Amino acid sequence: MDFGTVFLILMLVVIAIVLGVAITLGVLIYRGALSLAKISKPKIESAKRSALKVRAESSTGPVAEILKQRVALQDALEATRRSLGVAQSTGQYTGNLESIFNTLQQTGTVMDHQLLVAQQEPDRAVQALYAKTLGVQVEQITQTALGVRNALASAAAPAGDVDMKDLTRTLEIEATMLKNWSTTYTDLGQD
Repeated sequence: MDFGTVFLILMLVVIAIVLGVAITLGVLIYRGALSLAKISKPKIESAKRSALKVRAESSTGPVAEILKQRVALQDALEATRRSLGVAQSTGQYTGNLESIFNTLQQTGTVMDHQLLVAQQEPDRAVQALYAKTLGVQVEQITQTALGVRNALASAAAPAGDVDMKDLTRTLEIEATMLKNWSTTYTDLGQD
């Protein structure tokens, strides 16, 4: 082999090593960024929720009522998510409560968007109307979420025969009504 061939082979080996190191570093940095995002996401959400609570307490008029409704909605859904997560992680029978909760979350998302629109409304009279009308829906969602948590607590109790179907029958009806309401509002926004 002549010097040029040996040099070319050495250069190819060096390039392969450099590419291998670069790819490895890229993968490590990417995974580190994903881990950091997973760690910081709950903290960011917690900070947003805390800021919303402070704004709700420090505001006045219809805006304060709308902000309080947003806080109540988010708190109810978060508490229900935690309760359901614990029940599932411990192997507790949850029946169709996960499906009911998914419906609540979808409806809650639509409701939160409606509340955000109401919050940004410049006319206080329209804000007051929003606060009144949307408050009924927020109350229904929070009560249904409370019903899910009560059903989970009842099912977790060391009672004899807990009939999950009896516990969830009313919740299913409420969840179906909320899903229909959510679909109607979503469809109206797309026209």
